[in-house]
Amino acid sequence: MAHEPGSSRFCQRCGSHVGTLAQCPRCRAHQGFPEQPTASYATGPEPDRLRRRPPAWRRAPVLISLAVAILAFVVTWWVVTANPSRPIQNTGAGQGVAPSSPRTAPGTSGGAASATSTSTSTSTPAPTGRSSGRAARQQAEAIEELLASSSDARSSLPDALASATRCDRDAVEDIRDITVSRRDQLATAQALGVSALKGGARLKDALVDALDASHDADAAFLAWAGRHVEEGCEAPVESDRDYRRGLDRSEAAQQAKTRFAAAWRPIAETYGLTVWRPDQI
Repeated sequence: MAHEPGSSRFCQRCGSHVGTLAQCPRCRAHQGFPEQPTASYATGPEPDRLRRRPPAWRRAPVLISLAVAILAFVVTWWVVTANPSRPIQNTGAGQGVAPSSPRTAPGTSGGAASATSTSTSTSTPAPTGRSSGRAARQQAEAIEELLASSSDARSSLPDALASATRCDRDAVEDIRDITVSRRDQLATAQALGVSALKGGARLKDALVDALDASHDADAAFLAWAGRHVEEGCEAPVESDRDYRRGLDRSEAAQQAKTRFAAAWRPIAETYGLTVWRPDQI
């Protein structure tokens, strides 16, 4: 039979069995109270104070944190599922949720899809309608400014040629100035930006051809005028090789100016600019 706790105690003085008695029945020696066995999880039942659940006020923070985490997960899942292409902004805690990856079409490798996505994200955005219209206007106005300068040179040439025919030495310098202006106008035309204009490449080619031929004509007239005045203006003008070259290049310039004027008219009307005629350029 199992003994109760403390039933195997013996007197420390005489060795008599005392059990749970506080005093030895033989020698009357005081024995003290029997030691209570210590409960352990391995040898006995868990004490009531350890088996009790913590009070509700101590469990509340844990429950609240768990509820918040579940709610955040549900909201994030809903946003990503509803609009996967829209990036998720950072939350108040400083953490963000990356946008979901686009689904790969059947038969397409993940690497190809990733490369396509990277290429799309790094490409330069196309200009908006407003910015494109503003760029087109600026390019048209730059051409308008160049045409005004070309018109001044064109209108001055006939008088200079007539004065050179009458042996006016000052006319040679006037033709020289016109030739230099044509050279500068040609360089400006070659550097024009026309990417925002409808038919801009064709327009620019016609203008460059016109100014190139005009510069050649002016240079030929300058060579004739200088020699004609130095020789006393006695040689016939119409038979001079440089004068005839000037006329030929002027005709080529006129043809290019006609092509340019036809392409320029709708642009000028769109932006309220001058509709230049071929004989004004």
